[in-house]
Amino acid sequence: MPLSIIDMQAGRHALKPFGKPFFLTAEIDTGRIFQDRTTISDWELFEFEASRKPVAQLLADVADQFGAILHARDDARGVLAALLAMPAPFQPALLSVMLDVLQPRVLSAFIALFVTDLHDGADLGSRDAARLLAAIPGGAWIMQGFEDLHAWRAGRRRSVAKADSRYDFLGLVNISEDDPAFRLGTRLLEEARRGFEPCHGLALLATARDEGLYLLEWIAHHRRIGVEQFFIYTNDLTDGSDDLLRCLAEAGEIVWIDNSGASPARINMQDKAYYHALSLLPEILDYRWCLVVDLDEVVLPAAHADYRLPPLLAAREQEGAVAVAMSWRVFNSNGHLTWAPGLSAERFVETERHPLIKTAFRTNLFSGSSAHHPMRSRDRSIAYMTVDGEAHKNGDLTDHDINFIARPTVNAMICHYHVRSLEEYVWKFARGENDGNGVLTTKHFRYNNPGIFELFTSRFEAGGPKPVLPLAEDIRCGIRRLSRLPGVVAAREGIERRFLEQSREFVEQSARIMSEDDRIAQETRDAWCGLVARWRDVRDPS
Repeated sequence: MPLSIIDMQAGRHALKPFGKPFFLTAEIDTGRIFQDRTTISDWELFEFEASRKPVAQLLADVADQFGAILHARDDARGVLAALLAMPAPFQPALLSVMLDVLQPRVLSAFIALFVTDLHDGADLGSRDAARLLAAIPGGAWIMQGFEDLHAWRAGRRRSVAKADSRYDFLGLVNISEDDPAFRLGTRLLEEARRGFEPCHGLALLATARDEGLYLLEWIAHHRRIGVEQFFIYTNDLTDGSDDLLRCLAEAGEIVWIDNSGASPARINMQDKAYYHALSLLPEILDYRWCLVVDLDEVVLPAAHADYRLPPLLAAREQEGAVAVAMSWRVFNSNGHLTWAPGLSAERFVETERHPLIKTAFRTNLFSGSSAHHPMRSRDRSIAYMTVDGEAHKNGDLTDHDINFIARPTVNAMICHYHVRSLEEYVWKFARGENDGNGVLTTKHFRYNNPGIFELFTSRFEAGGPKPVLPLAEDIRCGIRRLSRLPGVVAAREGIERRFLEQSREFVEQSARIMSEDDRIAQETRDAWCGLVARWRDVRDPS
């Protein structure tokens, strides 16, 4: 790796990876090298020794050629040519080194060489760029990312796209630590996407599976608070919401990305979607800010901002923020046993303030996201504020506490409808949890933690405020507008019909589980079965 060398006393030196703030440490007795020290102590000081062995001719040739790469570092095309002169197995590692060494102006020009028609064999520059990318093992997805950027820059806009099985690897556990090609690819594409200026303000990025019941209300709500476009990833739909999504996409209301793939074990479908959107989907770059929330969450800015989020983001950006955190408020069932065609804003109540956050962030500065904060391939320390203007933690994306906030935010909050009615709660778990065990293709009631039963029964009758009510009429107006689009009403009715047909069996499955899982306290069993009995009376009053 390229190193910065800091001369110390007595012929000793401190070493840093080039352009990074941390020092190298050699572990005593093992010789392992770590890169996480922020201060210099004796064991961070190194001495240089002359090479004791004659250098092989082949290594000398490589060293000479690397010197040629460094000599060309002020000329983007010269760097590309020098890299291609190296043996192909060396090229990915040397490319990674040069991404750290090149000055910003040259790096920008170098990355721009790849945003082209890489299949244009008649163009020498395109051919050279394609050759270098082809040297990266498994790098076909990187080449596709650059091709899509080129097509988008040339004017292509899609309302329907796919993230098929070729991209399943993006959701594999620990992919960012385990796969050097993934790290190099996200770094290249991140640098390329950074160079594009957005022409719109705020987009919302979400993943969904069988949540069509809430889609129109969710879109209407977020339109009201200032969201201009929705990028919705779905996979393995069974509730008929694909018909509704297609109608909305064809009308330009959303961009729909089918995220279905082979769905292997160890995959997190949300991670796959977020990395795909923020590394490979160029259409989202039209928007300066990206907000990541789920279909059971809505953002509620404060009344003094006219319930609009963009002015709050603009205020934080003026103060230097590139990521803005908002805290959760948890909503519960308010005594509802069954789904009804009313607004969640009217049916459910807030019962808890929770320290978990959701984040809006500058779209072209990040290559991925977790459910709660954005991700970068490097430069993990960022200008991260709360929506109230406080510095959020230390802005270090590697900090395990970055998902949580010190105190609830005031200027905007995330209304999390984690618990709706009994049958909606059961429906949620029948979709399968995003737990890394692959996708539940045959739906049934599945859960990992028996505490879900106690959570619901203990709060079923809890009361509380309904802070979204002031927007209810605006939301209804938005739903009426969406319902006038071709095919929307029929698609929505199909979703409701399937829900009523399927949810019955899932609730009965949950009741049968009570006799099988001895981890559930008897008091909770009795309470749950009592609620199921009441639910039967409501569903089948005869």
